[in-house]
Amino acid sequence: MVKLVRPVIRRIMKRKQIYLFNDGSAFFQMEEQAIDGQLDYDDFPPEEYRYFSKLSKLGYKNRHNGWSKELCEMKQEEYRKEYREACEERDLRVEYAKKLQANLIRSAELSRQLNLADTSDAALITALDLLEMLLNEPGLSRRIQRNIHFA
Repeated sequence: MVKLVRPVIRRIMKRKQIYLFNDGSAFFQMEEQAIDGQLDYDDFPPEEYRYFSKLSKLGYKNRHNGWSKELCEMKQEEYRKEYREACEERDLRVEYAKKLQANLIRSAELSRQLNLADTSDAALITALDLLEMLLNEPGLSRRIQRNIHFA
């Protein structure tokens, strides 16, 4: 049996501390800690790691290279936008993986139906549905069936 892909866990346990990336106030505190160079983000997921790493470097440039507060805030907004886009892309990939897993499970049932088909027309329709599931191309079966004349 094929297991469905679990959604990306949006929290991380580290040293008995839980980081909730969806909680606005906790996320703000983590941003402040990263800017101050006090946040250990080594075990964070890739998107969060990149974001907090950039914030940490931004804080360093503000403290040691004399970057203005306005410039740093502008860069932080830019980094936050990139982070949100990366999270959206990750969520899309997770949804796509879930859909592929569901299609694989359904294709196993269609494969069984294909073996039990009593007519060649039924077998062809089932085979087209199976191909559509495996290729993850909605409407493939319907488009091909329009061009086939059944007996």
